[in-house]
Amino acid sequence: MKGKNLHLIFYWLVYVCGLASYVLFFEPYGMIATVMTTLFSGLGTILIANAMKNRLLILLGVVLILSPLIVYGIYVLLATVFGIDFNIDTNL
Repeated sequence: MKGKNLHLIFYWLVYVCGLASYVLFFEPYGMIATVMTTLFSGLGTILIANAMKNRLLILLGVVLILSPLIVYGIYVLLATVFGIDFNIDTNL
């Protein structure tokens, strides 16, 4: 039981680090850092969850990998429909 708790603690630590990378999302070139950090954090959490054989945690890792695309899609939708500009440097 102690080993499983250690896996869960490490899983949530890596997952929170992936979520914390959104602090950089609206900085110039921060979107690149956010995508890379969430990609590697998501892959790490998927590997840990796969070792624990927990499908719900695997799904959370997949959502973490896809989350920058979802956020950027919402940004593009708002910018297109409402003409809102969030001053993100899109000339990357």
